[in-house]
Amino acid sequence: MTDDDSTTGGPQSAAAIAVDRARMPLGPRRLILIGSLSVLAGVLAGRYYFGGLVLASAGITLLALALSYQAGTSWFSRLSWLVVAAGALWTTATAGYWWLIDAASKASSGPSENASLVFYLGIGALVVMLAAVLTAVILRVTRGRQTTHP
Repeated sequence: MTDDDSTTGGPQSAAAIAVDRARMPLGPRRLILIGSLSVLAGVLAGRYYFGGLVLASAGITLLALALSYQAGTSWFSRLSWLVVAAGALWTTATAGYWWLIDAASKASSGPSENASLVFYLGIGALVVMLAAVLTAVILRVTRGRQTTHP
């Protein structure tokens, strides 16, 4: 075998080649793990109690935050702050909406007028969060291409 064989750990090993590529920082990788587990636990528990649905929406917010990182020394960008704010509003609106629906069902009455307002507020926050994540991903990809291709 030659020294260039990547299976022997020679000078051109896969680890050495992978260093040249940009990797996701450790913080977002941890958020992906925690968010994925939260979504899974929330979906499974959501069938039996209300808190599971809130846990699932908080996990989706963590996944969105993890995907909005920027390459560089500080991975938490301005768009990440927008994602956090919109995600927190969406999670709160989700909890509030289901609380209003649950309260109306226990009182044997129709949902209050605030339920539709909270629902549309949550939908708006979700759209803002997804747009910020998409913008962050597009900016990260285009900046990465600009640095590698002059």
